[in-house]
Formats: sequence, C-alpha cells, structure tokens
Amino acid sequence: MKRINFRLFAMGIALALSGAATAETGVGYSINVEGEQKTMADGTFVRETTADDIWFLDNQPEGFASKMVASCSAIWVMGADYSNKGSTFRCTAKDSDGDGYISVGHILEADWTGCGILTVASWGKYAGAKLNGTCQVGGPFAGEDTGTYTWAGEWTLPQ
Repeated sequence: MKRINFRLFAMGIALALSGAATAETGVGYSINVEGEQKTMADGTFVRETTADDIWFLDNQPEGFASKMVASCSAIWVMGADYSNKGSTFRCTAKDSDGDGYISVGHILEADWTGCGILTVASWGKYAGAKLNGTCQVGGPFAGEDTGTYTWAGEWTLPQ
C-alpha cells in the first residue's frame, strides 16, 4: 500500500501547472508508472519513475487548454517508513496543438506535504507564461501503476 501511494505521489509529479491571476485548479491522472526502487546502505529508498499523465484544468487563462497530456519523471527519496526525505519531479505538458510548458516541483515535508510547482519553460500560446502553485497527491484510480493528484496556482502572463 505504501508503495502504491508513493507511486501515486510520484505522479503527482506531474502536477505541474496553475492559473493566471486566475486561480487555476487541476486534477491529473498518471498511468503506466514505471521505475525500480533501490534500497541504499543506510535503509533509504530511492526510486526514479516515469509516467504518462492526463490533466483536466479549470479556470485557465483565455486561450489555454482545459485538457493536456504530460510526460513526467521523478526522483523519490524515502525513509524506511516511506516518509519523504526530499523528492522532485518534472513534467512536460502539451495541448492538442503541441504548445506547452515544462513544470518542476518538489516535496518538502516528511509527511509528503509542502508540494510546490512552477514553470521553467514554455512555448507556443504559453510562451513567457509562468506558473506558481501547490499540489497534493491523491491515490490510485485503477490499480498499482496509476495515481491521481491535484494542484492550484496562478499564471503570470507576459505583458
């Protein structure tokens, strides 16, 4: 169960979006979560994952998509009790036109809270747009290799 929740959170990786002066919210669904977990000499677990995600977005700035696909990768560092020891993720999101952005995130707290996301690159209709937001992991929606997560944030649009 802890491994499943971890996988889901890893997909929370993906969570990488947010709204423009509009408070965007979204939900992401991760599928095909892949990655081997390694146990280090000190008992820490390290897991690198990749996943395909589908995002549903509300309160997007005008012209931004309400549905996107994302490719996400993450490095999860956990204690023997699966507490977070410092985890990061990156998602490349694209809309149906091929326009999109890259978001990165991190989880600060041992209980997997304190998740933050921001954009680091964007192109097409998203060019110059910046996101800053928070995220939260959910749980599996269709088995061990799936996961859900939510986020909220704000877009800063180019002038």
